[in-house]
Amino acid sequence: MFTVKTHPFTPAALVALLLILVLAALARFTYPGAVEFKHDEATLSLLALDWLAGGEFPLTGMPSSVGVPNAPASVYVMALPYALGADALSATWFVAGLNVTGVGLLWLIVYRYFGFAPALVTGLVYALNPWVILYSRKIWAQDFHTPFLLLALFLGLYGFLEGRRWAQVLCLPVMLFALQIHFAAWVLLPLYLWLVVIGGRRVLPLALLVSVLLGALVLMPFALGIAQTVENRPDRLANVLNRSGSGLAFREEALIYTIGLAAGLGVEGEGMSLEKSTLTQELPGFSVLWLGVYGAAALIGLAASWRYGWHLAGLVWGWALLPLLAFSVSWTEVYPHYFIGSLPAYALLIGVGVAQLATVGAGRSSPLRWLGFLALALFCLLPLSQGYYWSRLIAFADTTYRRQDSFATPLRYLLEVRDTLAQERDVIVLTDGFKMQYDQEPVIWSVLLHNTAACVRALAGPEVIVYPQAAFVVLTAPNAPPALPDLLPYQNSTQERFALRAGEGEYTLRRFEGLSTAFTPNAESQFDNGAEFLGHEQLGDQVAIHWRLPGPIQHDYQFFVHFLDLNGERSSQHDGDFLPGRFWCAGDEVVVNVPLPAGTQSLRVGLYRLTPDGGFVNAQVLDEAGQPYDSAVSFPLAQTG
Repeated sequence: MFTVKTHPFTPAALVALLLILVLAALARFTYPGAVEFKHDEATLSLLALDWLAGGEFPLTGMPSSVGVPNAPASVYVMALPYALGADALSATWFVAGLNVTGVGLLWLIVYRYFGFAPALVTGLVYALNPWVILYSRKIWAQDFHTPFLLLALFLGLYGFLEGRRWAQVLCLPVMLFALQIHFAAWVLLPLYLWLVVIGGRRVLPLALLVSVLLGALVLMPFALGIAQTVENRPDRLANVLNRSGSGLAFREEALIYTIGLAAGLGVEGEGMSLEKSTLTQELPGFSVLWLGVYGAAALIGLAASWRYGWHLAGLVWGWALLPLLAFSVSWTEVYPHYFIGSLPAYALLIGVGVAQLATVGAGRSSPLRWLGFLALALFCLLPLSQGYYWSRLIAFADTTYRRQDSFATPLRYLLEVRDTLAQERDVIVLTDGFKMQYDQEPVIWSVLLHNTAACVRALAGPEVIVYPQAAFVVLTAPNAPPALPDLLPYQNSTQERFALRAGEGEYTLRRFEGLSTAFTPNAESQFDNGAEFLGHEQLGDQVAIHWRLPGPIQHDYQFFVHFLDLNGERSSQHDGDFLPGRFWCAGDEVVVNVPLPAGTQSLRVGLYRLTPDGGFVNAQVLDEAGQPYDSAVSFPLAQTG
């Protein structure tokens, strides 16, 4: 059994902690509106908001980049600020504040078990590393698992090294919660096993048993969610298996990302897609210095960590290197955010390495003692240079648009549009296609207008058109096809324009008091999904099918039109995307426009949804008693000349 050496708090330590927290807060809260709010941020927000609005308890989170759903832990975290009435900007501040707390937790771990100098350097490096800042300030699941991981590691060290039973109980459930926030963090689970091993005789079996039971409770929602996914969406798991069909492959990206993340290099390129900006011309001199000094310090830190005991060295080595080992041989693409959980370990290695260099030849009477202090003070300027570079980088991204896949529209531009729409109840968003995987406009505005608009719809083409019952506004997104507004009946209204960054386009807004439609009424037919068929309008070689919607539904439907000849036989068929279920608003009239083949005498129209196995399920037409009797509505066309 080894002796655990800890460092008590001193006034100097508290001053250092305060300085580090202030710098961390400045880096994360500067330019608060210059943060991305796109598909992932909005989708995660919407999951939390829908749950708070009375939706089902979340058992899974967003789909991951490998195809399977993430755990719902990220939804639970983001429900906290939204439950308190936060908007998207305030929820972003919540994430930034959570990560400032993480900086303090890392400092606490390093100070208590490694000492003042390693904690000072580690805290400064972690507070001001551009990668850490980038991954500390937006509503993205990867951006907020690390504070919970740091809390779990502190509980583990406090519990297993110092024999605190309550900390032993809490360590595992907190760690399992943290690791669920993003699947890539699961590679750090062996750290818990290491903490139990080094605890030795300090481990209380009863505390361990209670901890395991609590951990099982933490995992239960996700376990149920995975079981439901296997039952209801086997295609998602099949997709993962298809990705792994080529087998394991060595990926040098893991080593490249590890080096870049540790040294604070590459955030302007890999992280923000701004590598061609004029700003990056400042970087070459800095990059050599950061890579050389941080790289050397980290390597020294790997060796010097053994001075603090094998128990701490093993933890730090595993923390820093497990993701590198796990993702060097992988069956899927590797991304920088897979390594976020190890960013504190990289900073810790640098802190230990610099502290070791600063103590070379140290002694009360040694002439090198003051040289070590000077070297430590000079090194502390290096993180400040990274903080300065980050401030320049985020200021550049806030005002400069590079290309479509670069840093997305800063939130502050979107909030300007939101504030203008604050009094509007019905909103239609024109965009580039809600069937696209990462079309962000519909979900963005569903979140930003969640507490003000009664209903938000999204349209991507002239085939499906929405007519709300009351006054409404049409918001055209910058990614909408230029010709789309002219193909829709939303004209004759003054436009309000909201310019974005130069070259990024603009949002335009039109207001309408209400639009009427003309059509030949048919006997209204109710479908079992709530949609009502109202009638049709025949205009030359086009026919418009009119529907009324009941309100949002869970499934997305396709529509079909069978064109029947004089003998009642189907001569051709037209299928297309209907309005997605989440955009169905109570009372809306939806008009579907389709080309009308020559010789068509009558039509059969209906709705169906696709199933995961490649099949389909028709919506059924209901009779007056509410019983299904057919899968389509049939009616003749008016015959002319």
